[in-house]
Amino acid sequence: PTDSPTDSPTDSPTDTPSCDRTAIEVSVTTDQFPGETTWVLIDLCNNYQVASSEIYSFPETTYISSKTFCNSKFEFTISDTANDGICCTRGDGEYTVKMNGSEVATGGEFASSETISFGSCRGPCTDETGTFDVV
Repeated sequence: PTDSPTDSPTDSPTDTPSCDRTAIEVSVTTDQFPGETTWVLIDLCNNYQVASSEIYSFPETTYISSKTFCNSKFEFTISDTANDGICCTRGDGEYTVKMNGSEVATGGEFASSETISFGSCRGPCTDETGTFDVV
């Protein structure tokens, strides 16, 4: 006969990397010429684009996009190809960027583009790239 094992099994390590998550929400209200407006979101800690705007088709319409990422320092750039921003020459457009529910950027009056950085680098973490979920 063989002896029964006396040690209890131990928990096996997980292969899933962990990181703190950051929810980013971008809200854009277009002016009268929505096709002129685009934006990009760059992860500055890992140096790659993590999100960008859809092609806006409807004037004076609010588009809300959101996605969750690993904590990082981000750079948001909104651009207008007519070089007149999204407020107030040809409509009352505006944008707002929130991180974890807190406003980190807002505006609308700019020429060709406006760039805002927010967040901070907090160590290694990887995320998949892709587009935002459109709400």
